[in-house]
Amino acid sequence: MKVNGVNPIELMNLNPAVKDKTSNSEISFSEFLENAIESVNQLHKNAEDSRQLLAAGKIENLHQVMIDSEKASVAVQYTIQIRNRIMDAYNEIMRMQL
Repeated sequence: MKVNGVNPIELMNLNPAVKDKTSNSEISFSEFLENAIESVNQLHKNAEDSRQLLAAGKIENLHQVMIDSEKASVAVQYTIQIRNRIMDAYNEIMRMQL
């Protein structure tokens, strides 16, 4: 599914473990969400690990630590916006009169 000409799955840069799960063309919506959330969680863990290694003095490349942190931040913000859109759609459906 493309949104504004961009495939969200390509933007997520799923980790290899998640890619293996999504390689099947027949996955359910709940599996897709679960895989996406796992990918966001992995980005957050990577950023946290980078920050801890920087604090311990084991990483000297501050740029990579900042890039990892921004990737995690953008992924979390994107996930929150998707959740907000889903909740708005749910609320709109619940307001419909039959």
